[in-house]
Amino acid sequence: MIPTFSAFHVAGRAMEASQATINVTGNNIANINTTGYTRQRVDINAIGTGGVTQHYATAQVATGLGAKAVGVTQIRDPFLDGRYRNQSSEFKRYETTVAGLSNLEDVFDEASTEGLQNELSVFLNDLQRFSQEPKSKDIAQVTRTSAQKVTQIMNMYAIQIQEVRKQEVQNLDVMINNDFNSIVENIAKLNDQIRKEEIYGNTPNALYDQRNLLIDNLSEIAKIKVSSSPEKISDDLSVNQLKIELVNPKTGVSISIVDKDKFSKLSYTDVGSKVTLELEDTNGSVTSNVNDFMSDGSIRGHLNIINGNGSFASAGENDNRGIAYYENTMNVFAKEFATKFNEINDIGGSNNKPLFSSDNVGNPITAKNIQVSKEWLEDVTYINTTDDPTLTPGSSDNIIRMISAMQDDQEFRDESNILAFKGTFQEYLVGTIGDLALDVELNTNFKGTSQKVLQNIFDSRESVSGVSLNEEGINLMTYQKCYNAALRYFNILDENVSSVINSLGIH
Repeated sequence: MIPTFSAFHVAGRAMEASQATINVTGNNIANINTTGYTRQRVDINAIGTGGVTQHYATAQVATGLGAKAVGVTQIRDPFLDGRYRNQSSEFKRYETTVAGLSNLEDVFDEASTEGLQNELSVFLNDLQRFSQEPKSKDIAQVTRTSAQKVTQIMNMYAIQIQEVRKQEVQNLDVMINNDFNSIVENIAKLNDQIRKEEIYGNTPNALYDQRNLLIDNLSEIAKIKVSSSPEKISDDLSVNQLKIELVNPKTGVSISIVDKDKFSKLSYTDVGSKVTLELEDTNGSVTSNVNDFMSDGSIRGHLNIINGNGSFASAGENDNRGIAYYENTMNVFAKEFATKFNEINDIGGSNNKPLFSSDNVGNPITAKNIQVSKEWLEDVTYINTTDDPTLTPGSSDNIIRMISAMQDDQEFRDESNILAFKGTFQEYLVGTIGDLALDVELNTNFKGTSQKVLQNIFDSRESVSGVSLNEEGINLMTYQKCYNAALRYFNILDENVSSVINSLGIH
């Protein structure tokens, strides 16, 4: 058995350990609403009396020397942390994609506004009226005006698509410079602070929380790989050093963005048709194109919206349907529309009577630059009503051909002369708007599913790392009883010593 006064030490250590648990529980309760706070617990070790000499000593009851609080640690599950961060990257990609596609959907809003489909219908009606009165300059002027409105709507769509792109690039700029670069720098600084604290023997739980919160925020921006490795300080001291990498899922190659107290710098180049990310890693090496390393997160969502070429994508290009895809879609429409009507109006094949042209001679016709030709603007009779001068003056066979062009299937081809769609002008627009609506709906569904999974993982992580008021309240009562029991033990020892002294008659 332990000596009498050693028993007092046991009681004192028990009180100290219980007080430590009460203090940590109180700290947990105080931080129940603190963002990023991780529940803490006291590490208590038993103090034994065993030793090599005990083997040879006279047999006796060994009760130990009590317990001692040796530290305060956080309760975290690295597996749940990894799942949460991966799922957070996926959710943010869908969220960013839905936001960008919804902005595009506002451009092609044919329900609440009179858009291109409506103007095409008006143009068709005016052509039909014109075919009945081909000599009427008034109707010819109305027809020209409706044609002009068609081109203006296409111009407006192109401009608004570019506005959406400009906004997406601005959002990407803020995310790169204000979020990504700032976060990796702050994580690297925290790595350095944590390392110094650990070398001095401290457990900087508050710094751990700050760093974990920043890592969670970084995982929303890009899909990251977090790892740690021991750094030997001395023979009896090692500290863990955190490293964060971006991984290219296509090649498996990784790039370090945080390594100890070093951090990377991300930038981008916008050449008008494509945004390319460039990264200077922790070693100072520059990779000129890291788009594929951003496999998830908000940055990937922005890249999909800005660079997404869909079916127009060449090898190695982004094949998501984004701004580039819908811009090319409208350009194909404008080109086919202008080409078809110019061919019909070009009697004799001399190609000298175009109804539609670009804003500058020699430039290919696009949705942004298509316009009614200067000649047609100056002369309403510039449109040919017939292609056979031997027919009765005032014939409208050529206008009927234009009407048929509006109602017949056309072949819409891209810049590489690859057939993109076959159908009427109206069907082409309906298909384009339908594709966009489908993209919004599909990504919205993916977003909802991803959010539910993220919430489930978050709840699981909170059940481990989060503070539960009910649980902490029960712990507080338990630890208080432990403290009172230790105090009672101390009092019993004191009473026993007093009894012994008084019984021996020592005065």
